[in-house]
Amino acid sequence: MKLYFNSITSEPFSEVISYTSLNPIPVTLKLSNSKVLPDTLYARNLSGENFIEFRFNRETRKLYEITIVAIEEDTVKLDGDNWIGGDEFYECCIEDEDELDISEPIQILRSNKSLCFFWGEKPFHIYPIAKNCMLGVDRDKKLCSVLLVNLNNELVYEILGF
Repeated sequence: MKLYFNSITSEPFSEVISYTSLNPIPVTLKLSNSKVLPDTLYARNLSGENFIEFRFNRETRKLYEITIVAIEEDTVKLDGDNWIGGDEFYECCIEDEDELDISEPIQILRSNKSLCFFWGEKPFHIYPIAKNCMLGVDRDKKLCSVLLVNLNNELVYEILGF
């Protein structure tokens, strides 16, 4: 799925909602504070038991939510914490609707403060879209990584369950 990014002048809204008895999926990152859900364009990466869903406002093309629906435990590897966001933020928009479903094996790297999901090519550029999330795109501007950063050990444990 091809994306484009627009620079924004202030820190965007973001809210991380992790697994609870009321929320039975590992984690959702809300990027909009709107109470009314827009007409939605869904994009997904489903590979094995790893499943990530992206929700875009069909009218504005802007990403408003990322949900990590399922995590396959044996794809998670321990890694150092070298992911640092910048002071600039970007809004993420989908370029076209041609490739909404991806089926690339997902590698997951974890530390005490971050969870990083990678597939396909290595990120050519990484864009901070919130204080706790960055997206990576390859040379063709196709999404290839989601980095949840600035978390804490308890939240990482709640998301993964280990």
